[in-house]
Amino acid sequence: MGVDLGIEPVWQFIARASSARDKGDNQEAEFYARKAVFADQSVGAAYVLLCEILEKVGKKEEAERCLRAGLGACPGDVALTSMNTQYLIRNGRFDDAEAFLRKAISTDPDVAGYRLLLSVIFQQKGDIEHAEESVRRAILLDDTSGDAYSMYGVILWKKGLHDEAMKYVAHALELKPQDPNIHLNYAIILEGAGKFTDSEEHYKKALELHPDWPEVKVRYDKLRYRLNDPTETLKKANSIKGSNPEEAEALYKKAIEMRVDSPDTHNDYGVFLWERKRLVESEEHLKKAADLKPSWVTPQYNAALNLVNQGRFADSENYFRRTLGLYPAFPDGHFWYANALFKLHRLPEAEEHYKKAIELKPDHKKAHENYAQLLKQLGRLPESEEQAKLTQ
Repeated sequence: MGVDLGIEPVWQFIARASSARDKGDNQEAEFYARKAVFADQSVGAAYVLLCEILEKVGKKEEAERCLRAGLGACPGDVALTSMNTQYLIRNGRFDDAEAFLRKAISTDPDVAGYRLLLSVIFQQKGDIEHAEESVRRAILLDDTSGDAYSMYGVILWKKGLHDEAMKYVAHALELKPQDPNIHLNYAIILEGAGKFTDSEEHYKKALELHPDWPEVKVRYDKLRYRLNDPTETLKKANSIKGSNPEEAEALYKKAIEMRVDSPDTHNDYGVFLWERKRLVESEEHLKKAADLKPSWVTPQYNAALNLVNQGRFADSENYFRRTLGLYPAFPDGHFWYANALFKLHRLPEAEEHYKKAIELKPDHKKAHENYAQLLKQLGRLPESEEQAKLTQ
């Protein structure tokens, strides 16, 4: 015979269900949680555990039935009362949640968790003053509640009391250092105070504790994007590129490391390299800028001219087309595209763009000069001579 440890079956089943849940075996966890409820229907913890597991495996309707059954079998159970309040809050039923919770408080006024949930309801309703009153009451009832200190910090933040808010949330972390929600609250408050590096650390910690948390991932990515803003680095590089090209190039490279997807950085670095006759290196960055921001005409045009400078006229055509698609009234865009087409011996198309450049800028002497040469090749000498006169 086995040794009777004096542990009631309901608690043995709860222990087995909890262990299985912690191991990720939801099927076994659900099996033993059900056995716990059947073993003793007066134990609220069994209902709470079964509701949590059913919710986790996607059996939401059954979880709701389990919750209602638990409330009926265990009236006044704090955990079930809190769970039902949270359910009503999640479903936007704030008035129902408040009424349900006030009834529970009238019976048991000294439960700190009830005051905390009441504060959540008031916040959802936009009633910050009553939310603050409730959370202060929660702290008076339980001054070891990290959740209460964290929520009080959030409320103070909403009221514009930023320094006080940080103190309360920092204390909450001392009480519950492994709580991802508190790390998230602290990260948001620190970010709002401009303490971006400290904020980043707490977003990272929240994700470490709760890896699959979409809200934190979105906020963390936005902050990292903000921290890696290369604007000032790029501005400094552009200001010294003439006087100190070596340092400027180091700054351009640093800016690209900060934000590899920055079209401004790639464009400016590409222009810098182009000015130093490093055309092949320049091409890489100008094309990158053009592709990263296809709605920005400058890198399209720069990429086109860079390829023309390399004698790659056919390759330049795509970028000239992009340029003129974005800026059809650009005389130099038509002029240089006409030059590329002239080099490719596509004379009728070249003529069209020379004429457009001259239409947009009648005193464009280089356009008249090159158009005169094109007309000469076409054997239209009188027209060629007329264009030549306009270059004088």
